[in-house]
Amino acid sequence: MSLLIFAYRKLDIMHRKNDLNYRLMNLTRKLSDMQQYAANIADGSVSMSDMMNTPSSMFGRQMMYMQYAHNGALFGAQQKMAMMQPQIAMQMQQMQDPNYQAMYQQWIFKSLYDQERERMGKQETKLLNEQEKQIQAEKAKLETQLKLLDQELEACKQGEDAAVKQWKPEYTA
Repeated sequence: MSLLIFAYRKLDIMHRKNDLNYRLMNLTRKLSDMQQYAANIADGSVSMSDMMNTPSSMFGRQMMYMQYAHNGALFGAQQKMAMMQPQIAMQMQQMQDPNYQAMYQQWIFKSLYDQERERMGKQETKLLNEQEKQIQAEKAKLETQLKLLDQELEACKQGEDAAVKQWKPEYTA
């Protein structure tokens, strides 16, 4: 009877180890995908080659980031431009050429837009760092559980060996 209990216990431990290894593999892949995504958006803009190198699990998120970063930066730049309008108007009174005035306004708007894009990138980077910490903690927890299961499996094998020795018939001649 004890042999069956040990065999069942070993089977259960191996099943749990397989489940934990599968979860660990998924977390490792997710972490790798997030790192690739972070590398793609690190410079603040996403090129076509970045899009082609994006892991499929992160493609939707990258598209949402591009849209969110652009719309947020555009809105922020428009608000700041409106607040700066009185100062810009005073500076533009000194410029005689309307082309220079238009170029000056475009330059200011582009600078404000770039600042806002950088701010959006920092927000996304902060979020990615938090998620990476969570995944790392989960991986460490799973690895600890795997080590404990390995120890339990070894103890179970030793118990099974002891049970085999106990029930082994001895013949004397």
